[in-house]
Amino acid sequence: MAEHRVSQGECLSSIAERYGFFWQTLWDHPDNEALRELRGDPNVLFPGDTVFVPDKRVAAFTRPTDARHTFKRKGVPALLRVQFLVEDEARANEPFVATIDGVEHHGTTDAEGVLHLPIRPEARRATVVFTNDGEEFELVLGVVDPVDTVTGAKSRLVNLGFELDAIDDQLDEQTIAALRLFQIRFGLDVTGELDDATRAKLLELHDQVDELPPQPDVPDPEDDFAPPAT
Repeated sequence: MAEHRVSQGECLSSIAERYGFFWQTLWDHPDNEALRELRGDPNVLFPGDTVFVPDKRVAAFTRPTDARHTFKRKGVPALLRVQFLVEDEARANEPFVATIDGVEHHGTTDAEGVLHLPIRPEARRATVVFTNDGEEFELVLGVVDPVDTVTGAKSRLVNLGFELDAIDDQLDEQTIAALRLFQIRFGLDVTGELDDATRAKLLELHDQVDELPPQPDVPDPEDDFAPPAT
């Protein structure tokens, strides 16, 4: 048994790949029960988390001699799944070229503007270029922290189109303004706080493909404003 201390950019798939396991084997192991309860998602761990890695078991196979036998190595690739929008409209059925850790992949987004690509669990960077207009996106993979952390909430806000200068652990005025705008748009109590309802909505919208409501008319985020009357 080993204890693996999680570093930034790691998820259970990449850790399992490193030790030669399926991610489900580690995730479902009884010694990782506390981690499952704490994080709830094997793709979103936090630096400093501990993953228990069991010893490998040796599998023995009996086969006759003087014959050819085929053994197939199983693998579990990770899935890169990203939705692209332009002013809240899906970039549907658009051809793209994605370069992931130096390897090119050609494809087309689906009807909801979603890119689906199998990738190696340890992949770290991707560049997506839409061939129709040449627009390019740089993606850093595996760095979204859990939603109950400030960095995790800020990462999701940025990925959902809200502007922030830095992804850090500071709940500064810019972040509070972005939280207010998020809460107004999605019908939450406008507190500017990272409360349970806001975390839940961030998690829902960031991890699921869904149609977003239109942008509301809101005050300048630099100004202090009261919640709209109900």
